[in-house]
Amino acid sequence: MEKLTTETKKFLQFNWKIRLKLWAEGDKFRAEGNKLRAEGNKLRAEGNKLRAEGDKFWAEGNKLWAEGDKLWAEGDKLWAEGDKLRAEGDKLWAETIIEFCGNIKIKWIHRSDKNLDACKLETGDIFEP
Repeated sequence: MEKLTTETKKFLQFNWKIRLKLWAEGDKFRAEGNKLRAEGNKLRAEGNKLRAEGDKFWAEGNKLWAEGDKLWAEGDKLWAEGDKLRAEGDKLWAETIIEFCGNIKIKWIHRSDKNLDACKLETGDIFEP
């Protein structure tokens, strides 16, 4: 390869200096970027702590939900037992009416103040809760 001319060297040297200036400016931006990344790392670390704490709360919440579900299941069993007893009562009432009054019509009337039903017989008699 031929030696560079003085003019080419000057042109290359000029562009080399521009390159060095751009690199120096780029280094400033990188340094600022490093500061921002460091601050970001601090925030991420704090976020990780909060997430870990949140996970603990989620786990505790799940435990409480499981306990609540157990209580609901027990409550459902009691409701089922209560429904059986109500059905027994209704059956006893219907059998009693048939035995003593025959096959007559009955009408159930809801009493909202007591949240219970009264029973009106075809005879006009009403049995209140």
